[in-house]
Amino acid sequence: MKKYLFSMILILCAQVSYGEILEVYTWKPYPGKADQMLRDMQEAAAIHSDLGFGVTISALGIGTNQDVDYVLRYDDLESWGRLNDAGIVSSEWNTFFAKFNATPSGELVNSFSMINHDASNMADNFAREGQIVGFFRWQPALGFSGAEALRQGFMTAKGIHESLGARIETYQVLNGVEGVNDMMYLMIYDSYSHMAAVNEAIQTNPEWIAFQIDIDSQPSQAATLLLSGIAVMVASYD
Repeated sequence: MKKYLFSMILILCAQVSYGEILEVYTWKPYPGKADQMLRDMQEAAAIHSDLGFGVTISALGIGTNQDVDYVLRYDDLESWGRLNDAGIVSSEWNTFFAKFNATPSGELVNSFSMINHDASNMADNFAREGQIVGFFRWQPALGFSGAEALRQGFMTAKGIHESLGARIETYQVLNGVEGVNDMMYLMIYDSYSHMAAVNEAIQTNPEWIAFQIDIDSQPSQAATLLLSGIAVMVASYD
């Protein structure tokens, strides 16, 4: 594990406009240590927050594995570099790391970064404690046309879903593997009741139905859903 526990390398792509950046780290608690892992995350988040990072901790509603996402948020590429430099030399962070490394409460099972398609979006605009996030990771069809079709599809879906009351954020995924062009579609709700009401409205919305028919008529540009689930925002630090 790297000395800087929550750091990763971003692939710099000329085509990407660097607005809000999220680094997502999925942790699985060791047996019997779910509560301790959450306390460790909260301690880490307090240190990161004092250094200027935005941090969100989310419980994943996928089965009963108790996985938790620890998310670092940055306004742009400049703040990503500046804050990571500050973290590396932080005595408080290095003390925490040594303690965590000696008695870890969980293991890192996945990590990736992603960049908001809206370059004007800021890190402090992310979801707040108690909100529910539906996440959908899509792989576009091969070629530029497939990626562009998915981006355009995201924008159309965003307009429909936001008109029905959900908040939508879309991202380009970077995971350290050159050529990966997956995209993430987030649907953010105030509560489970809010989520239920929006999704019920979606089922009979004529614009959404027409959009689905249009997608089905273009199978060559069809994207593949790689992953979906629900995350509950446990804590947020700005």
